[in-house]
Amino acid sequence: MQVLHTSAVEPTEIDALGHMNVRYYQSRALAANQALMIKLGLDPESCARRGALLINEDVYCRYHREQFVGATITVRGGVLEAGPERLRLFFELANDAKGEVAATFIIAVGLTSRTSRVRMSIPQEVLSAAEAFQVELPAHGAPRTIDLSAPRLDLAYDEVAARLSEEIADPMSRRMTRVIDAASCDEYGFLSEREDMMFGHVRSAPKPDEKWGPMTFTTDEGHRFGWASLETRNVRLEQPRVGETICSLGAEIGLHSKVRHSRRWIFNLTTGRLVSLNDNVAIALDLDARRPIEIPTKVRSELDKRHLPEFA
Repeated sequence: MQVLHTSAVEPTEIDALGHMNVRYYQSRALAANQALMIKLGLDPESCARRGALLINEDVYCRYHREQFVGATITVRGGVLEAGPERLRLFFELANDAKGEVAATFIIAVGLTSRTSRVRMSIPQEVLSAAEAFQVELPAHGAPRTIDLSAPRLDLAYDEVAARLSEEIADPMSRRMTRVIDAASCDEYGFLSEREDMMFGHVRSAPKPDEKWGPMTFTTDEGHRFGWASLETRNVRLEQPRVGETICSLGAEIGLHSKVRHSRRWIFNLTTGRLVSLNDNVAIALDLDARRPIEIPTKVRSELDKRHLPEFA
């Protein structure tokens, strides 16, 4: 695999859980992805000449080790598969000083028309260039919990909303609604690619001085804990347009003693179609001992209210 990006973990990248936030694993992988696309001839200028836009259609991440201030993260990557519909890529974030893998990514990208968002074919010259960057998926890069096959798309908003009518305070479960404004869109009226992919574009990316990050909690025994991500997957189905309303609904599709598997469905309420899905597998982490713990009873009872494994 080729080295595509190197950077040190900055103090501003540390969240309330005391480690580098998941969005900065993602930003490094996406920077490496961009570097690889340039090598393949899919840089922004080349895409613009074709009237095309490069889209991250499916982004999977497996988090392996926490990273802290000062760690140097090196990103290596290559091409798993190349076809006329999409490229499937692999990236590995490593802390070489410790000899450990920090995270691994599998990203599927495709081309769409800038003006209509209709799919376009990957040019043959790109497919030919990809041959020099072929890699095999290592065992540690394969998913553990999240299934990377085609997700279930037959759920309608009314069906999901009816089962999730009770609101709870949990950040992964709460309902979020957004009207797409013109300032958030590109010149063709589609929601900008700059918007926050982690939450299916239901919320805008945070401003530099904006407080953000995962919530922390206290158990009945007085222990601080938070949800540390183990795996995530973001699947994009279509891009909403200016004036349309999108809504995110969250539930648990898997619950275990220490781990939860959450899913958010993002619906376009204007068109009635599913826009994207977001999966997050997270473990209850004792923030002082830095070790997994059983999901506290009170928290578990709330999660049970929205445990819908039949929606997986």
